Amino acid sequence: MPELRLNERLNERIATRRLVLRPLEPADADAIDTLCSRDREIVRWLTGMPWPPEDGAAADFVAAAINEDPLTGEAGFAVTLGGILIGLVAIKAPGELAEHPDCPSIGYWIGRPFQGFGYAGEAAAAALDWGFSAHRCEAMAARAFADNAASLKVLTRLGFRETGRMMRKSLALGHEVENIVLRLERGDRSGSDARHAEAAV
Repeated sequence: MPELRLNERLNERIATRRLVLRPLEPADADAIDTLCSRDREIVRWLTGMPWPPEDGAAADFVAAAINEDPLTGEAGFAVTLGGILIGLVAIKAPGELAEHPDCPSIGYWIGRPFQGFGYAGEAAAAALDWGFSAHRCEAMAARAFADNAASLKVLTRLGFRETGRMMRKSLALGHEVENIVLRLERGDRSGSDARHAEAAV
């Protein structure tokens, strides 16, 4: 992927085999509220989201994401299937993970009706390509709850390797949760079968 200027990144649309990743829009708030904010089985895996849900939180999140600088904050993409939002994937600027302060980090979720079809791996692979290009970095980082086997499987198939463990407070669960921290080197990404990870996730 060629290097992109900032204004091009803000309007980036990424097509994969089955999906389109695009910048968030105000109209996405309702789908995010339904698929994520009001589904405890999704929220429980996300450290920064409260439970029970707060009215208007999804709309506030989308509004903030639209105005975010994707290089110094978070670049959030709606994951869409046939024009329907099914989840989110985000690349956060370096600094989100103290264990790898030089690395941007990736996070994602897919709504439960759309799980089990490999969309998480497909979306994450595309977002990683964008992240490596946009940040011109040599590695990407990630974290997942130690008992989140599905997310860890996605990350491992994409080429991430565990580098340590840390504790982080979960707003939804109300206590600290053990997280596995992972890192993906640019060389491991290009040398892996990450582009086809969705077929096995």
